[in-house]
Order: sequence, then C-alpha cells, then structure tokens
Amino acid sequence: MEIGFDELYEACAAVVSGDHAQARHDLARLLPETVARGPRWMEGLVRALLADTAGRAGDLAEGMEHFRAAVAVGWNDCVAAVREPGLAALTAAHGYRDVYRRIAVSPADLEELRWIHAERACVDHDTMLMIGENAGRKDSSATEVPQCALPTRTPDGLGVPAARAMLRTTQRTQLASVLTSDTMRRSHVTSMSIIANMGSSPFGGSGFGSGFGLSPAMEAASSQALANSRAATRREAVWARAFCPTIGLSNSAVPAPERP
Repeated sequence: MEIGFDELYEACAAVVSGDHAQARHDLARLLPETVARGPRWMEGLVRALLADTAGRAGDLAEGMEHFRAAVAVGWNDCVAAVREPGLAALTAAHGYRDVYRRIAVSPADLEELRWIHAERACVDHDTMLMIGENAGRKDSSATEVPQCALPTRTPDGLGVPAARAMLRTTQRTQLASVLTSDTMRRSHVTSMSIIANMGSSPFGGSGFGSGFGLSPAMEAASSQALANSRAATRREAVWARAFCPTIGLSNSAVPAPERP
C-alpha cells in the first residue's frame, strides 16, 4: 500500500513549524518507506524536502545528495528549487548546475507550479491575518476559513502532485491554526464575561464601573458583523485567485527556465 497523505502530513509537521532539525529526522525516517511503497512523486518530494532542510542547515553535501536523487526520480518542481531557501542555498554547491539542467517541465505544469507556490504564500498571509483579527474579537463564533480548491488537471510530471500535497499541507495547517486561535478567543471571551458579571446588581448590568459604553451583547454583535465582513472580503479574494489553466499550453517537457 502506498504512503498516504496523513503519513506525509505528520512527517511534514516540523517543516511547517520551522523546526528544520526535527524535520530532517522525521523525513529521513519516512524516506525508506516511501521508496519501498511509493508513490514515486512522494519519494521525489521527500528527497527534495530533505535537500531543502540540509541546505538550510548549511550541509550542502547532503543537500546535493538528496537534490540529485530527487531529480533522478523525476521531481521537477523548478519553482521550489529556486524559491525555497534551503534549495536555493545549494546553488553554491559543486555540481548544482549540472543537476538543475536535468530538470524538464512542461509549460502547463510550470504555470500550475507558479500558482501553487504563490497560493501557499497567500494562505500563510491569510492565516496570520485571521489569527491577528481574533485577538480583538468579542464574539464567540467560529472563524470562516475560505480556501482555494486544488487544481484537478492531469499533471505531466511528478513536481505538480508533490506541490499539490504541500499546498494541501499548508491548508490543513491553516485550519488547525485558526481553530486553535478560535479556541483561545472563546476561552478569553467566556472569562471576561464571567468577570463582567461579578457583582451584578439585581436590576441588571454590572455593579462596577460607570456603565458607559456598549453592552457585552452589543459588543459581540458588532464584532460578529465585522468578522462576517472580513470573511466575505477574504472569500471573494480566494475566489478571484483560483487556478484557471491557460488553454493551449504545451504538455511537452522542456528544460526548466533559470528563473521560473
């Protein structure tokens, strides 16, 4: 049975969190299983991730070993090769150019790869905004998390399914992060409500303070309205940036561009 997404997601947890030392350990443990069980695109992805984590650690020799193996398997995400810091660090290693020149990618795949990497950056940006917005909210409603659907076109090479898996990983992490932020906000709102009701008079309202300002219910309603407005804006932005393949792009692989 092939390696499933859940196993990949678990191994990539440290990659997402930025703990690259732990990521090297987790990915190295997954690699033999991926080689034995497949799928082949996932083997290429795991090797590319190991190359990236080694590059981030300054271990160019090990990074090149994994990078060379990833390309040999058929991984051809030239966008990641240029944009991911650890892979980009490998450009200083002996033999890097020879390996990079072996990467071939179709124009149709390249268009999708560019979109996937841009979308991952958008997801990270949206996640930070939603978590930041949660800090000031007075309501206890769940945060709406709109996400782009993954492309469904048939890819030409192994780089696209690998990149899709990483986008899916980023999206799942976004849901988990926002849920955690929601849980913390709800706990805070509940605590503040209990504090506000301490010493309440039998005639309504709090027994403390001057009584000026919005009531807790009005504050919650205002907060909910603002959250709904932000969600609608974010939903429209996600819809507008959904992947739309260009009709007529070639599906034949050509040498990867120097600056994809």
